[in-house]
Amino acid sequence: MNMIMAILIICSLLTASLTIAFMVKGMRARKKAYLQRKAILAGGASAQAVINSIRQTNVQIDNQPEVMLDLTVTKQDGEVIHTVVKTVIPIVNIPAFQKGNIVEVKHMTIDNEQRFEVVGSYMP
Repeated sequence: MNMIMAILIICSLLTASLTIAFMVKGMRARKKAYLQRKAILAGGASAQAVINSIRQTNVQIDNQPEVMLDLTVTKQDGEVIHTVVKTVIPIVNIPAFQKGNIVEVKHMTIDNEQRFEVVGSYMP
């Protein structure tokens, strides 16, 4: 009986430790992504983008909808890039983010990957 209790206690501690470790890892990843978004919006190069499509992801952050924007970005040097950006749009700005509209984006290369953020997106 004591052996079974010891095994249950060890399993419980192991499960709790793993849960905490995964939660901390997830929180660090979200914080890193948030700081990258802020850095792009603060110091990224400006460009214009045409919205090809907008699709809601069924996620809301502080009652603001998260959307996937399919964009055709034209950089200042004339280079055209197709990208999809997941972002949160303030609900009052939804009319400005419709198919065919032009929006301002900022871009920056991070870890050899071109990253884009939409100016005017919601940053909690």
